[in-house]
This record gives sequence, structure tokens and C-alpha cells, in this order.
Amino acid sequence: MQELLAKLKGRVNSGELYRVNYKSTPVDYEMGQLKSVNAEEMEGWALRVIHEGKIGFSSSTSESQFEAMAEKAIEVAQFGQTALFDFPAKIKTPRGKKIKLYDSAVAKKSIAEMVEIGNNIVAKVNSLDSGLRCDAGIAKFEGKVQYENSYGATFSYQKTSFANSIMIQDTQENDMMMLMESQEWGEADFSWESLWSKIEKKLEWGKKIVEIENGYQPVIFTPKALLVLMLPLIAGLNGRMVNKKISPLQEKKGELLFNPMLSIYSDGTIDYAEGSALYDDEGIAMGRLPLIVDGVLQNYYYDLQNAAEAGVKPTGNGLRNSFHTSPSPGISNLIIPAGTLSFEEMVKDIKSGIIVDQVLGLGQGNILSGAFSNNVQLGYRIDKGKIVGRIKNVMIAGNALEVLKDIVAIGKEAEWVSGRYHFPPVYLKAISVSTKD
Repeated sequence: MQELLAKLKGRVNSGELYRVNYKSTPVDYEMGQLKSVNAEEMEGWALRVIHEGKIGFSSSTSESQFEAMAEKAIEVAQFGQTALFDFPAKIKTPRGKKIKLYDSAVAKKSIAEMVEIGNNIVAKVNSLDSGLRCDAGIAKFEGKVQYENSYGATFSYQKTSFANSIMIQDTQENDMMMLMESQEWGEADFSWESLWSKIEKKLEWGKKIVEIENGYQPVIFTPKALLVLMLPLIAGLNGRMVNKKISPLQEKKGELLFNPMLSIYSDGTIDYAEGSALYDDEGIAMGRLPLIVDGVLQNYYYDLQNAAEAGVKPTGNGLRNSFHTSPSPGISNLIIPAGTLSFEEMVKDIKSGIIVDQVLGLGQGNILSGAFSNNVQLGYRIDKGKIVGRIKNVMIAGNALEVLKDIVAIGKEAEWVSGRYHFPPVYLKAISVSTKD
């Protein structure tokens, strides 16, 4: 990488080279049968340059294309954004900071072992009810990231991930219930069996279909469904949106905006979490960044460019969606600290309300304004402190920035969603609930 960057000398002011190699092995089951076993390997290169004060970018899947990448990046820079930053001259590692990202047991996991997991999942579902459709996925991932810039600043790390997903479909006359559970983690011992108790419980709750009334009702969002309310906050706290003055949260640092029970952190230092790394994709050390503390807005998150525009220090949140994209402000892992009330205690507190577990159309509505409007794919009714059945043809709507002011309780059973969101269930005072009927 150093030799490649040396070829840019005299042609650009400065540059950075980002390289990623990864191998993924997915094993997929459809309708209880092994459908496919694949092994995929990918290499990606990304070049970003600052030329005559502007930013240029290009990418490729091969080192041999570096010269073409360089020419394209320089050409793009003519029309690029004005660079308000320069690449770091030194990669700074906080003293004593170590993060576990790689588990050799994941790399050693054989296809036979993964198939055995899939067979066990299917057998477990069939033992419960042979009429249920079961789709499953088991996948392992190994990756290596390397970074170097023209000032000689460099870092690299390896990472693993192991994922299990289960989709169960119960089809009856005029009704179909779809239940999905998944987990993704950097260690191999993150077992699918930890999902099973949730699946059995939710299948039992869903056997009976019950009706609900239209109107404002108390709602419990499970950790999986809570992302509906978090997306507007993720967008509103993005430093780029704040700089563009299109965030509803701009100029509100230090203000009490939400219920004091709510705190939110971006934290890239958690062992084996999907969003963790020692550095972000620009060479800035990741850390635990308080976004909301006791309901008060503390910080926005930035990459190098947007931090410079705002006149603040970068927060270690310069992330790439893939090697085909330049870094931009992104959340590493999003953490909501658990509360003190159990899920069962929250249910007992509700005379009439619903539980939302899965939604359709995540991100529908106007995310930047906080508005959401979603069909409930999987939800349950609470009546007199008990879960009495599954609800159908129900929609929820509201504004996340408003309803998060009316939190009744935050649950104490936090869990990982998609390997990068650590959420507890959240009990809200009232949300608009409507049915097609």
C-alpha cells in the first residue's frame, strides 16, 4: 500500500488507501430443506485524494487497477467537495485500549458444523409443529481491513462474525403469521439456542387472533422493533445533517429533549460487536460517545470533513457503507442502557395496549422530522395486564421525537439486535394505533 501511495507523489496534495478482504460462507435453508451452501471471497480497494483543495474518490476490486483509480480520483476531484480537513499524520491509539474482534473458532467453523446447526433448527421447529414453514440461515464471515495514507499513518485489523437467522411461518385459513429471529456476533459460541425460548413464547402468544380498538394506546416496543424510533434520532444526530441545517436537533445541545430515563451512546469499543473496531475508517480512534444522557442532548457524531465544517473534533464515526463509498458520519454500535423494570412488570402495568415486535416498511414516514407510520407485522394485545393474543391489520403512527418524551419505563432485559444495536424494551405512554376495520 505504501508503494502504491508513493505513485501519487507530486500528483496530489495527499491521499489515503483503504483495502478490505473478506470471506463469507452462507448456508441457507428453505422450507425445512438445505437450499444452498456458498463460499464467497471479495477484495476491495478505495482511494481518496485531496487535490488542489478538493476531494476525489475512486474504488476498484483489484490492486492492478490502481493507476486507473488514481486518474479517476484526480479527475473527480476537479468537481469534488472542498476539503476542510487533511488525513491524519499519525494514528493515535489510546493507552491500554484493546478490543476483541477476531475469534479463530469462527474461522475454523466447518460447513459440516454449520449444516448440523441448520438441521437442528429445522428438527426443533418440526418437533414443535410439523405444519410450520421454517427458513434458516447460518453464516460465517472473516475480514481484514487495512489503511494507509500518504503521511505514513497506518492501521489494520481482522474481524470475524457468526450469524444465525430463523424465519417461521404459520399459515392457516385467511391468516399467516411470520416470526423472525436472528443474532450476529463476532464469537462462535453465540448459540442459536438462545433464540429458541423467544420463538416458543411468541408462537404461543400468537395462536389466538384478537381485535383492538382504534385510538391512542400504551405500547411496548421490543428491542427488535425499537429501531423504528431510533432511526429519526440516528439521522437527527448526524453531523452532516446538522451542518446542512436540516436536522430537527440542531442547536439543541444541552437541552432536555426526551424523558430523563433515556440515554443513548455510540460505542465502537465493545468486544465482538458488529460495529466495533479500534479505529474508524479514517484512522480516528473509536470510543464511547454520549449522544443523549438522561434525556439531554450531549453530542452529534462526525467524520473528519463534517467535524472540520462544524469546528469541532472528529468523534471517530467516519464510516464506509462499503469500499465503494467515501467515509461519512455513521453509528458504530448504538447502546441504550437498560432500565429497572422487567418485561413482565411492564405488561402487568397496562390495562389495555399492545406490544410491537416486528414492523413492515422500516423507515417509512419522514425520518428527518421524526415522523413514522408503520404496519405491525407481528404484535400482541395486552388486556388487564396479560398478553391475550396476536393483532392483525394494525398500523402505528407518531413522531419519535415526541413520543420519546413520554416513556413510562425502560426494561431491564437489553439484547443485541443485528449485532450492533443493544436495546431494552421500551414502554411508551400512548401512540396512535389504528386498524383497517
